[in-house]
Amino acid sequence: MAMKMSSPLTIVFLVFILQQILFFSAMADEKFIKSICKSTPSYDLCLKTVLADPKSKDADLTGLALIVVDAVKVKGINTINYIKGLENSRPDLKTVLDYCTDVYNTSMTVDVPLAVTALSQGNPKFGEDGIADVTVESQACESTFGQYGQASPMTNVNQDMEDLANVARAMIRMLL
Repeated sequence: MAMKMSSPLTIVFLVFILQQILFFSAMADEKFIKSICKSTPSYDLCLKTVLADPKSKDADLTGLALIVVDAVKVKGINTINYIKGLENSRPDLKTVLDYCTDVYNTSMTVDVPLAVTALSQGNPKFGEDGIADVTVESQACESTFGQYGQASPMTNVNQDMEDLANVARAMIRMLL
């Protein structure tokens, strides 16, 4: 018995149906992401950060929080590298920059891994604690310049870290 070939119209119809399913699935994912980001302190930063990661299209809330925590880690590593550059160009700030290096290193080696582990193991409270510490550390770095009577060359960098960590923290709180 010979198989009957599908008509071109049937094939076009099936392709159309598949496209619609994929389109509405993507719309639902984006709608979910937007609803989550609306509940954070910085909708635009949240949306930009989450949508930049291709894993976001299939992520649940924990997955989205992990994406933002990973972005915190990347920003922290970039901040440490920025501080190293400042140490070369601003030796007068050595004491403060050494302190900032220490607090950012602690955030990246202790606080962020704590958050990742806690979220991965279904314990968001400890994840929130880790990310809250990142915010405190960025504030501590910033305030130390004033304690030494210096203007901070890191205000924008520290504020960016605080903003991103606060987005992560808000997402993690939704899991509590």
